[in-house]
Amino acid sequence: MARMAFSRASMLAATVGLTTLISACGGAKPAPVAVAPPPPPVVVAPPRMPTPPSNSMTAMTVPALRADGLRDTPMRDIDDNEKLWYFRSALNVAALNCQNPQHFRIADDYNLFLKTHKRELDRVNKIVEDKYRKRYGSGYARIRDTENTQVYNFFAFPPVKSDFCNAALVLGQEAAALPSKDLVAFGARALPSLEGVFDRFYASYESYQTDLQRWIALYGSPEMRAAQAAQMGPAGTIQPAATTTTAPAPGSPPSLPTVLPSSGG
Repeated sequence: MARMAFSRASMLAATVGLTTLISACGGAKPAPVAVAPPPPPVVVAPPRMPTPPSNSMTAMTVPALRADGLRDTPMRDIDDNEKLWYFRSALNVAALNCQNPQHFRIADDYNLFLKTHKRELDRVNKIVEDKYRKRYGSGYARIRDTENTQVYNFFAFPPVKSDFCNAALVLGQEAAALPSKDLVAFGARALPSLEGVFDRFYASYESYQTDLQRWIALYGSPEMRAAQAAQMGPAGTIQPAATTTTAPAPGSPPSLPTVLPSSGG
C-alpha cells in the first residue's frame, strides 16, 4: 500500500511539473526577428539625348517624299537641258563655297568647263530660256531668276557642304574633260549624283527626328514633350540656307570672282 501511495504521489508531482513547464512555455513572447531593409532603387541615367546630324538645326523639316519616291526639291519635273543647267549652277556654288585646300581645283575645273563648253552651254541656255518664255510670257525672266536662286540656295545648304564639295570635285573634273556633244547626257546623270548627297542627309535627319521623339517620350519632361510637339511639324521644305552665293543674271553663266584660289595646274 505504501509503495502504491508513493507511485501515485510521484506521478502527481510529475504531472504538476509538466503542466507548469507547458504553461511557462506557452506564456513566453518570441524573440523579435531582424528584417533587412530593401535595397535602395538603382538609379539608371537616361541615354544621351539624340543630336542632329552634321551639326544641323535641332528642329527643321526636310523635303517630303513624293509618290515617285523622289524628294520634293527644285530639281523635280525638269528636262535634260534644265538638268544640265542646274548642274552648272551646282558646280558654280562649289567653286565659290568649297574653300578647303583639297577642293581648290573645283574653281579651275569650273572655269575650264565654261570655256570648253561655251557654245553648248549657250545653246542649252537658249532652249531653257525659250521654255520659260513660252510658259510664263513677259514675266518669265523674273520667274526664272527666282527659281535659279532657289537652286543656288539648295546647293549651298551648310550641313552637307563637305560631302557636296567632295562630289563636285569628282564631277567637275569629269565635266571639264567631256566632249561637248555628251554634255546634256552627262548633266542628266550628274545632277542626281549631287542630289544623292542631300538625300542621304535627309534620311539621316529623319532618323534623328524619330530617335528624338522616342527619347523624349521615355525620358523627357512634360515641358520638353510640349516643346517637341510644337516644333515637329509635317514634312515640308527646308528653309533656304544663308549663303553669300549670288544667282547669275538670267541668260548667261556667272563669272567667278578673281579672289578664288588657284590650284596652280
